[in-house]
Amino acid sequence: MSELIRAFVAVKVPDEVASRLDDYLDDLRKVYRAKWIRQEQMHITLKFLGELEPEVIDDVKDILTPLKHFEPFRIELDTVGAFPNVRNANVLWLAGSKGSHELGQLSAKVNRALSELVEPDTKKFRAHLTIARLKGEPVKEIVNIMGTLPQMHWTCDELVLMQSVLNPKGPVYTQIL
Repeated sequence: MSELIRAFVAVKVPDEVASRLDDYLDDLRKVYRAKWIRQEQMHITLKFLGELEPEVIDDVKDILTPLKHFEPFRIELDTVGAFPNVRNANVLWLAGSKGSHELGQLSAKVNRALSELVEPDTKKFRAHLTIARLKGEPVKEIVNIMGTLPQMHWTCDELVLMQSVLNPKGPVYTQIL
């Protein structure tokens, strides 16, 4: 039996945008003890696939290859929020006024294409970039501070298949398509 591969489909945040966001988050990292994401982890998940056999990953690659490139659209991250809500938050995220609809359509297309291989998503898709995992931090305070978020935007034209390896210092992501 082969070792399972934990994987997800995403759009990556380009290096120049990820670098600017990482610089911005540095100030917050110094004050708040949340588990902040690192620059190399920045992405917007379209579909989490779970743990799959290597043969299934090969099938996923075959299905996703024709979907990999698409009509470019603009993504703009200008909203800070929290899951499940600001009062009881365990995840801090960024979302945008531009690109959310297109990301939703892309997620639905990926879901349909992979529906025979992996369980379809049942929850409504909410385009977001997770920036921190929280435990007891003053979320309202962080959200208020982040209201001054610098402009974060880019043109999105490609999806990727990522492998996620969990370790104590946080997940390590490797692009496999």
